[in-house]
Amino acid sequence: MDKLSLKLGLEFPIELSDNYSPVLRKYWGNVVNNPVEWFLAVQKKAVETGADFVSVYFNAQEPNDDKKNELLANYKRIFKFILDNSKIKLMIKLSSNAKWDCEVFCALSEIIDRELIISPIQAANYETLLKMALSSPFKHKFVLRTPIDINLTKELNILSIDAGLKAEQILIDPDMGCIGYGIDYGYSIIERICLARQAGDKMLNMPIIVYAGEESYKAKESKSTDFAPSWGELNNRAMMWEISTASSLIAAGANIVVCWHPDVLKVIKNNFCEVLCH
Repeated sequence: MDKLSLKLGLEFPIELSDNYSPVLRKYWGNVVNNPVEWFLAVQKKAVETGADFVSVYFNAQEPNDDKKNELLANYKRIFKFILDNSKIKLMIKLSSNAKWDCEVFCALSEIIDRELIISPIQAANYETLLKMALSSPFKHKFVLRTPIDINLTKELNILSIDAGLKAEQILIDPDMGCIGYGIDYGYSIIERICLARQAGDKMLNMPIIVYAGEESYKAKESKSTDFAPSWGELNNRAMMWEISTASSLIAAGANIVVCWHPDVLKVIKNNFCEVLCH
C-alpha cells in the first residue's frame, strides 16, 4: 500500500449495542436490525462515496459457553452472505478481546475465499492468529495494534515478521482516541512513527491505520443531547467530532482512516483525497 496515498474505509458493527449512536441509528434506519441488509446498505454508500473498503465489525463480546456455537454459526452465516455479495474490498474487524478473537477468526477462516484486511492483531494473540491466517493461500493484510507506544509498536512488528509475516502485509494501529479523549497522545505517536520512517527505520515503515469513527462515537458529545444549545445540534456535532478526529490524525500522518458516518467519509474524501490520493 502506497504510504503517500490516503485510503478510506466505512465500518459497521454486526451487533447493535444499546450505546450505539442515535445519530447513526437514525441515518441507517431499520437495516440496523438485520446485519445482511445493513451490509448491503453500507456497501452501497461505500461505493457512492468512494470508500476503498468496508469494515465488518464483529463486535459482540465473548458469550457464555452454551451460547458460543450459536453465535459463531451466526457469524459464519452472515459473513458467507457478505463474501458472496461483496463488490468492494473487505476488512474483518474483531472485538479486541484477544482470546475470543482467536475463536471468531478460527470460525470465519473456514469460509474466507479472498485476501482481506484482518484487525486487530495484538501482542496477546498474534502467534495464534498469524498461525491460522498465514496457513491460508491468501496474502492478507494485518492490523497490528499496540497501546500508544512506539517501542511496543516496533516490537510487535518485529515479532510478527519473525513469525512469518511480510513487512508489506503490516498495517500499524497506534490505538488512538478521538478529539477530547486522548487524541494528543495518538497524534504524537503517529508523528514519531512517521519521523522514524523518514529516518530509515524499516520496522516502522508501514502504513498507519486509525479508527476515527469507532473512537468518535464513544464520546458522549457525539451521542448525547444533554448539552447546552451552544454545543450545536446533535447530528452536526456528532459528524464534526468524527471529521475533526479524522482530520487531525490525517494531519499527523495517518494513511488509512476508518469512518462510521458515510457523510463524514464524503467530506474527508472531498477535502483530503484530491491532494493525497493522486
